[in-house]
Amino acid sequence: MSTLLEIKNLKLDLMSTRGIVHALSGVDLRIGEGEIHGLVGESGCGKSMTARSVLRLNNAARSRVSGEILFRGEDILKLPNKELRHVRGERISLIFQDPAASLNPLMTIGAQIGEVYRLHGNCSKAEAREKTLTMLEKVGIYPPEKRIDQYPHELSGGLQQRAMIAIAVAASPDLLIADEPTTALDVTIQAQILELLKDLQRDTGMSILLITHNFGIVAEICDRVSVMYAGRIVETADTRTIFRNPGHPYSKALIASIPKAGGGGEYLATIPGSPPELYSVPAGCPFAPRCGNKSAACARLPEMRPCGDRDGHFAACHNLQCAKEAR
Repeated sequence: MSTLLEIKNLKLDLMSTRGIVHALSGVDLRIGEGEIHGLVGESGCGKSMTARSVLRLNNAARSRVSGEILFRGEDILKLPNKELRHVRGERISLIFQDPAASLNPLMTIGAQIGEVYRLHGNCSKAEAREKTLTMLEKVGIYPPEKRIDQYPHELSGGLQQRAMIAIAVAASPDLLIADEPTTALDVTIQAQILELLKDLQRDTGMSILLITHNFGIVAEICDRVSVMYAGRIVETADTRTIFRNPGHPYSKALIASIPKAGGGGEYLATIPGSPPELYSVPAGCPFAPRCGNKSAACARLPEMRPCGDRDGHFAACHNLQCAKEAR
């Protein structure tokens, strides 16, 4: 599989009232062509900061960034603003967590989708309206002739999220970044949104970076997954492998905490402690204070290394316990 996006040693420091926050501390991530890649971790681990960095959405006056973000071999961090505007929305699109806060309350849904066609497709107003009607139907917003002239507050949460997806895919991007796209939705609507994303990926061939804290969602939709903790990627593998044979203790703990149908009244597994505050970069393994498998070696920062016997399975742990898998 050829590489669409490759992030190399991405570091991001943010200025805050309490000091410098080391939000990202050397992120390495690769997304292939036509792949749905999950980025998983607890709140505050740096998932959204990674997504925002790809499109350079952080406040330049209050942030410091280094590393490389290669999109089809071109470093996004070095693009002039004029060229960056053609990347945003046209080649890479982003769906934010809260559609109610992201949609413009003073514009109709049709106007917001049509704006993408007019800016990136050089369409006339009439052409944009026709394409918008087609897109509304494609993302399951019915009846499109009625919904096109409605405002965001007239739509349910699920329809608002579908409208956000329509805006994001209108310009046929190569990469769609979906940042917690189902967080505020009930379980039934979550399943519909995930099915919609899968259908769009299959129909268009675009790649998707799906950001979530829910490993259950990863199991439903993703081809590969990277686990993030304290601003770093700590494990990456194909989805089947990471569920059958997780190597990093953090990955194992997240998977163990997934509620199981018919659990028989058993308590859910929990991870003791809390993620570290990122005002200072931990000297050793950042997960060590919460890990039941730590050793003296954890005083040093672990590097990513092969785990198990599957190609593309890597984890950053001094005490890997990956098992050999039957092919």
